[in-house]
Amino acid sequence: MTAARARRERRQTVLDRAAARLCMVVPDLDPTAATRFVERATVAHTLRRLETHLAEHPHALISGSSDAPLAVQRLAGLLADAGHTTVVVPGCLRCGRLVLLPHIVDGGRVCDNCRRFYHRAPCGRCGHDRPIATHTDRGDPLCRSCIPCRREPCGTCGRVLRVQTRRADGAAVCPNCYRAPQRRCCRCEHTASTYAHTADGPICKSCYRRPLRRCGACGEHRRIDRRATATSPDICIRCRTRRLRSCTVCGTAYPAHPRAQHPVCLPCRDAGHILEPELTESPGRVRRRRDETGHDALITTLHAVIADPQRGIAAQLTVLDEVFRTVPNPEITRYWLRRRRGGAALLHQIALRAHDEPITHQLLDSVPHSAALPRLRDLFVHAGILPDRTDLIERIGPWLDEILERHPAHHGELVRPFAHWHVLRRARRRARNRPVTDSAAAYARSQISLALDFLSWLDEHDTPLATATQADLDRWLDGGSRYRYFLANFITWATTHHRCTDLVVPNPHSGEPSHILTDDDRWAMLARCLHDETLPLHVRASGALVLLYGRTITSIAGLTTSDIIDTDTDAYLRIGNGTVPLPPALATLVHSLADDADGRAPFPRPGDTTRFLFQGRRIGKPTTPKVLARNLRTCGIDPRPARHAARAAWAREIPAPIAADVLGIHITTATRWAGRTRRDWTHYLAIRTDTAGHTHDNPGKT
Repeated sequence: MTAARARRERRQTVLDRAAARLCMVVPDLDPTAATRFVERATVAHTLRRLETHLAEHPHALISGSSDAPLAVQRLAGLLADAGHTTVVVPGCLRCGRLVLLPHIVDGGRVCDNCRRFYHRAPCGRCGHDRPIATHTDRGDPLCRSCIPCRREPCGTCGRVLRVQTRRADGAAVCPNCYRAPQRRCCRCEHTASTYAHTADGPICKSCYRRPLRRCGACGEHRRIDRRATATSPDICIRCRTRRLRSCTVCGTAYPAHPRAQHPVCLPCRDAGHILEPELTESPGRVRRRRDETGHDALITTLHAVIADPQRGIAAQLTVLDEVFRTVPNPEITRYWLRRRRGGAALLHQIALRAHDEPITHQLLDSVPHSAALPRLRDLFVHAGILPDRTDLIERIGPWLDEILERHPAHHGELVRPFAHWHVLRRARRRARNRPVTDSAAAYARSQISLALDFLSWLDEHDTPLATATQADLDRWLDGGSRYRYFLANFITWATTHHRCTDLVVPNPHSGEPSHILTDDDRWAMLARCLHDETLPLHVRASGALVLLYGRTITSIAGLTTSDIIDTDTDAYLRIGNGTVPLPPALATLVHSLADDADGRAPFPRPGDTTRFLFQGRRIGKPTTPKVLARNLRTCGIDPRPARHAARAAWAREIPAPIAADVLGIHITTATRWAGRTRRDWTHYLAIRTDTAGHTHDNPGKT
């Protein structure tokens, strides 16, 4: 007997044993069919592994355990597809998907997508505990953000950036110039970038809705806000904001109901333990009387928060009664006070200290920073307890002290005077003439962060700033994105104060607009904003202003009801230093937005008739440009391409000086847009000369 024949006979023996074990698990399967299933599910080197696992785990095909070899998984899938209902296909230990599970983890196996949640380690470059994507030549783990990326000149804008994709001719395309493929959405039937693929087809971002899954905290099927990780389950948006409390059975911390006296986590409830006990009220909760109005109940709850049991209410806080009596939704504000944590807890703490010391900005600065602190400061400014101040800028000082604690002392000796005498000084001077936006505060912080990054890089290369050369600076600039060129302010300051040699940061290349909407898409979006009543009102109004007049989101976010100018026949809107006419459809939207302004203000100021058209969640503040832009993108309107398309259209129709007034841009910017459209205005000027005697009054111009 030859060796090959003996191996064939041994393989046939193992195959027969595996088929026999399969017939024991699936009784309605004959031996011939079982042999065919085993042959389809295995290859030469996996057959014995399949037979061994079935021998050690007889119920592997009906238990659904993910801790099974790939051959067992394939066999279970083949049997289930053939209609054998007793067979359970193993699912991923984390997500439960019925796919091949090649990766072994503690407790079973996971799919390719979930592997990264179990293979985590401190990154060798940034130090954060993240999923490991690769390793360096020395074996150090690297997360995906720290992988050195290939940089090439972009074939569209010409800048040397990371390669996102390539065109058909092989030219590189950077992330800024890349545009996702455009497909027709299966719901709204508009051609847009595909955000997700569903069973019905591709879907755009504005039509996408998060799927309903069981929340790992409350157990209800709701839209998931935070997806599961290796250590936490799926969490819905309601449970995401709840405080972590320990389960009374197993001690695991989970987002419990705020009024549960003895919380029990979901795994313990699924294991058969008692459900969460009845929700109990706090002993100190103030109940509302039947004959009591909503505002009276709100004032009673307010007094319970700010009153000291022995000394009563501090004189500085008595003005809060008048402020809280004007809120449009007293029940929502009363619920905020009843929670006794977050802003309400901080208000109670400040109210007790107000008996012994005056309420000042310095007092609030001494409190540990939290999300509730800026809102409470806004409330005190709104009530007149505190004077107004540019809080976005003043918060940079404590942030600077905190971040410098993690850096060497010689970094603070350089960065601290730069921050106080250059960055903050310029920011405060700018705040005297214009409102301070989140972008302005973020820009000031970025100046400090870039300086610290550059100094840290110099320390890694054993080079002090005083002896750094232009070659060192160029190496650091080339090692990152265009964002690093904003280091120019720090280098100029350091050179002026003799902290370094004559270093120069070159001006970055300013490319042409890479993405502009076509006229058809622009008019289609504008018609949608004007007539689609399914869109939110603030999205329709802001989107129409961007698409029609090419205005920036920053200039639109701060509009108030007093900026609307009505005449006998027309309506105008004052934006910045200029005034634009409002077409009838857009005027209707703006007036509807103004009518709703009173109900959207959380704390209206008594006697003040001016309201923000785009009211934000903060007291007395409009919606931030970042939030307004995000709302537009959610509804399928990208502000930047829309603004570029509007400016290009106006530049084709009117001369640059007039376009600068209409669009609210500098004359130089308007001239550039006119140069991009390449149109001769000789005929237009001749017509203006013939009609020089006719004028049209604009009530917004003075």
